[in-house]
Amino acid sequence: MKIGIITRVNCASCIKIAKRILEIIPEDWEVFLEMKLAMALHKKGYNFSNIKADILIVIGGDGTILRTAQFSKGKILGINVGGLGFLSEVEIGSIEESIYNLIRGNYREYSVMKLDVFINNRLFGKCINDVVIHTGKISKIRKFSVYIDDKFMENTSADGVIVATPIGSTSYSYSAGGPILIPSLRAMVISYIAPFGSRLRPIVCPETSSVKIKSIGKYDSIVILDGQKERKINENDMVEIRVSREHLTFIEMKDSFFERLRTKLIKDVVN
Repeated sequence: MKIGIITRVNCASCIKIAKRILEIIPEDWEVFLEMKLAMALHKKGYNFSNIKADILIVIGGDGTILRTAQFSKGKILGINVGGLGFLSEVEIGSIEESIYNLIRGNYREYSVMKLDVFINNRLFGKCINDVVIHTGKISKIRKFSVYIDDKFMENTSADGVIVATPIGSTSYSYSAGGPILIPSLRAMVISYIAPFGSRLRPIVCPETSSVKIKSIGKYDSIVILDGQKERKINENDMVEIRVSREHLTFIEMKDSFFERLRTKLIKDVVN
């Protein structure tokens, strides 16, 4: 078994957890430590892009998981240290139990879809959460032309446009007023960030659709994938988003999507 261990940057608690995990996992398992973690533990390390493992144990928050998904290869088991941690399966207090279950094979797997993002017909990157096309300067509202399957939908004045996967629909898109999509759906949701005068609500597109977005005006915009990878674009650039043939697999111990939804996003619901 090949195991990769990746932690949030500059997190002392994450390093302690990683050290304990190393004490638990079998000696015959091959371990790949991310470079900064390895330096803290005085062990051999690997760059993100060189880590290819059966399972990636990611210690931190959703940002660390999204960063790992951008650069490393393997099924992800997330350990939440800090914030909301919607993508993380394991909470503080059940870490050792979860690692022992991992060793015994007592876990399930579930896959989430990815998006392919093209700029001017060239692949820019892939993401699992969302694509955000945002104004390049604060307080500079932009107009965005949105097309679905090459059919013009509307021009919207807003701070930005979000195209999210089902798993990403619980993140930035949700904060912008978008609906939550069940992870088993193969679909995308288009939401707007602080729209001005838009008549449209967020819209859901099937997996067969192509979403194209073009910014209008003299100011640059920014395309951001999962909050990790970004690039400036101008008014002549076309961003196209499609559902990818690739997917990402997560390790699930006990919490289902609906349990995480209740405990992390709908905490104040009265039964």
